[in-house]
Amino acid sequence: MSEPTVKALEENVARRNIEHAKARGVENGKDVSTEKRTWKNYFWDSWDKSPEERRLIFKADSTLLAFACLGTFVKYLDRSNINNAFVSGMKEEMSLYGNELIHANSYYYIGGLIGLWPINLLLTRTNPRYLIPSLELGWTLATFGQAKMTTADHMYALRALVGLFEYGHFSAVMYLCGAWYQKAELGRRMGLINAATAIGPMISAYLQAAAYNGLDGKGAMSGWRWLFIVDGIISIGVLLPQFFVLPDVPSRQKKDWIFTEQDIELARDRNPIEGRIKQGRFTLFQIKRWLVTPEIWLLWIISFSSSVGFYPSNSMSFWFKAWNSIKPGSYTVGQINAYTTPIYAMDLLQMLLFGWLSDTLFRGRRWPSLLIGCSINLLVVILLAATPVFPKHRAFRFFLYTQTSWGTAASTMFWAWTNEILKGDPATRAFAGAGLNIWAGIAVSTIPLGVFQTVQQPAVTAGNWTAAGFLILEILATSALAYWSHRKHKRLINDDNVHQEAEIVYSDQGTAVDSKVPATTVDSKASATAVESKVSETTIF
Repeated sequence: MSEPTVKALEENVARRNIEHAKARGVENGKDVSTEKRTWKNYFWDSWDKSPEERRLIFKADSTLLAFACLGTFVKYLDRSNINNAFVSGMKEEMSLYGNELIHANSYYYIGGLIGLWPINLLLTRTNPRYLIPSLELGWTLATFGQAKMTTADHMYALRALVGLFEYGHFSAVMYLCGAWYQKAELGRRMGLINAATAIGPMISAYLQAAAYNGLDGKGAMSGWRWLFIVDGIISIGVLLPQFFVLPDVPSRQKKDWIFTEQDIELARDRNPIEGRIKQGRFTLFQIKRWLVTPEIWLLWIISFSSSVGFYPSNSMSFWFKAWNSIKPGSYTVGQINAYTTPIYAMDLLQMLLFGWLSDTLFRGRRWPSLLIGCSINLLVVILLAATPVFPKHRAFRFFLYTQTSWGTAASTMFWAWTNEILKGDPATRAFAGAGLNIWAGIAVSTIPLGVFQTVQQPAVTAGNWTAAGFLILEILATSALAYWSHRKHKRLINDDNVHQEAEIVYSDQGTAVDSKVPATTVDSKASATAVESKVSETTIF
């Protein structure tokens, strides 16, 4: 046995000897948190835990969850501000009378697509405490820069930079949550994080209204320019503390001023499949395997379809602005920004609803929420496509726009599903999670160019029918993945040769170290293969 292997084995045994509380919701090396619980869990999951586990969850919530929500909030604040600025004077001041806005959004997604996979795979090898806030710093500087842009080319370049740094953030925090929380805890927390995606645009609209009314002309700058400065200041306040408090994944977490050795060991025990796995050097075989995993492709289809299905909601601000062409003076700039916020308020409530239902009544199943959300969204989009854009009575169409978020609200569930289906292989989780954002970016940077063009807004009937078609595809893909996962789960239950709670270290040489079984050297193919939620006595499958 090599010296590094012996040393790692000794360290593993020493860590196991640290006295710590027993993890609840874990039996025979399996996460049974959705089965073993009391009535308290329906309100908040940590209420039926031991004092030690409640303390650990509180620490994780106060650091990881809190800043995941705040970071996601400022991300969507800085992401959506371009749309609020556009209808608040930027269009006229910069002479953007064509499809420049939609092209700017495409550049945003192109920048994101370039950086997404490298950023998320880097997360499996580096400390999120430094990587995640560094991403936030990058897009914050680009946000400040947008306050000074004067041409469409400036806008394209800055939006590409915002996308480059922003786009990897969401999948990064979702990946980190998947390593810390149990199945009965994950849906609700991802619902809270996803709710921040609705709060950001909603607050951005109110900030733009306030900036337009209170700061327009101050410092020789228009109100829409002040929005970018205010957003940047808020972002700085959120990102700086993260350099000191964000945790690493449990397998790499070291004792610090927040987490004790006992906390860390308990966190590892709570995640029996992946709590002690460390990702080493990537292999070509590992990358090839990712590309032929059916579950990953089905998840990506769901993400792509969900993004197209939500796009009709973007027509709402154009709809209000278009009424001014039909009847001048119908809506002021402040009203246009404020009246679009009910979409995000509904989105927020729906995300929380699906998160709680998924963890409680649906017992950790993610597909029911997805099917319910997509079905309601499908009906709404069909009605938008089939009814007049400018009806005599505006209330019904206004109501339809506010209901276009059901599908994207349920998208929280495919993020939780990704972390659960692929748990046991950190790199695969990171790769698949990044892919969710990549395919969502491809969807919203290509499909709108054909059927949601700015010059056609809000009369995008073809776009609404296209969204309906993709929502049907999402329903089919969700059903297929639910069936596939059920079949796979049954096969794993019948596997009697499973050794639980293995501690594995993927070394650069492909060495597997287990504190309970002899260390075994496996080839690069074996070390790269997914654990599939189980670990054999001597070999990683």
